[in-house]
Amino acid sequence: MQRIRVGFIGAGDVMLKYYLPAALRSTETMEVVAVADALPDRATRLAAALGIPEAYVDTREMLARTSADLIVNLTPAQLHYSITLAALEAGKHVYVEKPMARTLAEADHLVTTARARGVQLMAAPTLMLDPVNQTLRGLIREEIVGKVAFVVANSFQGGPLAPAYLAGYEPALARAGLSVFNRLEDKTDPSWFYQKGGGPLYDIGVYQITRLTGLLGPAKRVTALSGIRTPERFVSAGLGQGRSFAVDEDDNTLLLLDFGDARFAFVSASWHGTASESAQLEVICQRGTITLPRAARGDQRAIHTHRDGKWEEIPVEGKPWVIPDGLPYLVGCIREGRSPIITVEHARHVVEIMEKALTSARAGQAQTLASDF
Repeated sequence: MQRIRVGFIGAGDVMLKYYLPAALRSTETMEVVAVADALPDRATRLAAALGIPEAYVDTREMLARTSADLIVNLTPAQLHYSITLAALEAGKHVYVEKPMARTLAEADHLVTTARARGVQLMAAPTLMLDPVNQTLRGLIREEIVGKVAFVVANSFQGGPLAPAYLAGYEPALARAGLSVFNRLEDKTDPSWFYQKGGGPLYDIGVYQITRLTGLLGPAKRVTALSGIRTPERFVSAGLGQGRSFAVDEDDNTLLLLDFGDARFAFVSASWHGTASESAQLEVICQRGTITLPRAARGDQRAIHTHRDGKWEEIPVEGKPWVIPDGLPYLVGCIREGRSPIITVEHARHVVEIMEKALTSARAGQAQTLASDF
């Protein structure tokens, strides 16, 4: 069976740490044939180091000339919609990092364009591929401790300017086996995460919202509080080192989701806080609790349930999900001509939740959700 030819747009941290190593480990099913980046020497250096035949600075030129069948869009979030749309219109399959778009209208346009062109479109995060989340969904549907009442899911961290994030850059590239751009001085400038179109809701809150809707189904309404808690930031390392800048996208968002039938969920999304001892997820049900602990013991993973006055562990088998897993999964779907279980309609619903959450925060009232999956 023929390999899928892959072209990357965006040669920054996410590509280097996650997606490129995943592609290079999957040479039986895919071949990296192209890379593009807005920084003039980044694509050419990477292509020369790894023997990638095509290197571009201009995305339009790449889409007009490339031999790639599948475009992987790893640009800053503000560019996801426009580049994904251009790739779809060029007749390419597309895998786009989260968020796929900023608004429901943009997401709708991408979905209809993919259908019209007869190509596959998949958006991160694909964490519903994780056996843990599949097991959780089964336990919830079986109602082992009754029907769900509410869920608590936190998504907060120090953000991409935090010392811990910066400290992990070089080791991550070393683990990936990459010798190009493996110095902290080469790390891309993360200030776009704090500018309009960025923010923790669309960058990290999206994970828990995707998980919650994957477990409970489409939400009906969203209510939120959101604002800028730290109005100025400083780039301490990498390509933007030494620069201070004003934050102009909300960096602190809390939201409530209404799934109908008095089923609710709380999600936090913030560039504040550095650690937590709370569970990744707590599902409070009529007769007990289902908990996903934050820390695992080695390779062992288990879901904890509390029923009949005692805690029990339910072991989870299977390979833990990691960020780039969606790429080889989509490649497999394209090669075999099958429909992904990770649907773009689900990603579109998540986009609407995030868009309407910010609308709710501005308007001070709950927003009804229109999309489904």
